[in-house]
Order: sequence, then structure tokens, then C-alpha cells
Amino acid sequence: MTYKRFFSLICVTGLLMSCQLTPDDESKAQDAVEKWAAAYFSCDFHDAARYCTPESERWLRFAASNTTQHDLDLLSAHPANINVEDCYAAGGDTLYVVRLSIENYLKPTTLGDTTTLADGLFDFIAVRRDGQWLVRMEDLPRSEKQSRD
Repeated sequence: MTYKRFFSLICVTGLLMSCQLTPDDESKAQDAVEKWAAAYFSCDFHDAARYCTPESERWLRFAASNTTQHDLDLLSAHPANINVEDCYAAGGDTLYVVRLSIENYLKPTTLGDTTTLADGLFDFIAVRRDGQWLVRMEDLPRSEKQSRD
């Protein structure tokens, strides 16, 4: 084997190894999602913006515009409880899906109805951008838990 080939093989191997997810990545992705969820489900949308992608901020603004004083009072009396249920890599070296169970989140209602609290399971996407793990919102969060209705 020539030196040029050997050097190329070493470089490619090093590059592939550096792109793989590590247990530290999983921990950092989970941490970012948990911090984002703690802020989001407390209606602290300003803080939640620190942990999401820039293109997700429009969803935060939308959620904030639909939050009432009743919602804030309800959450103040019954704060959300957040637990990580699962975390798995999806989509190469830059994406994790983090499943959270959340107790006491504001259940979306139809226009004019009073907001209530509910429990649910949510899947959130964490993406790595410039070495930082951020939540990518493609919509407002929706519980994966099936309704009993």
C-alpha cells in the first residue's frame, strides 16, 4: 500500500469516526429538549427561544399570541412535570428524537373554550447546529397519547 493511499484511508476513517454520535451527544440533546420543554410548557417563550432553531421561533410567537392570563394562572398553580421517556438517533449524526411525558400541560382548545390541563407524550426533534443541540419545531407540540374520547 502506498503512503498516499494509507494517508487517505486514515483521513477517511478519522472523518467517519468524528461524525458519529456519542453518548455525550445523546445527553446534550436530551438536556436541550428538557430545558426547552420546561420553558415552553411554562409559557416562558422568551427562554424557550434560546433552545430552538431560529426557524422555530415563529411557532413560539404563535403560541405566545394565544396564551391568556387564565393559562398563566393555571400553570402557576399546577406547574408542568417533565420526564424523558426515550431518546434515539435518527438521521445520521445531527438528529435525535426525544420522547417526553408531560403532566399538566395546557391542552389546546377550540376558540372560546376554557383551557384545561392534560397529560401527554410528545416527540421532539433535536438537531445539532454549529455544535449546539436545538429543538426544531415544525408545528405546535401535539401529544402522541391517544385520547380516551
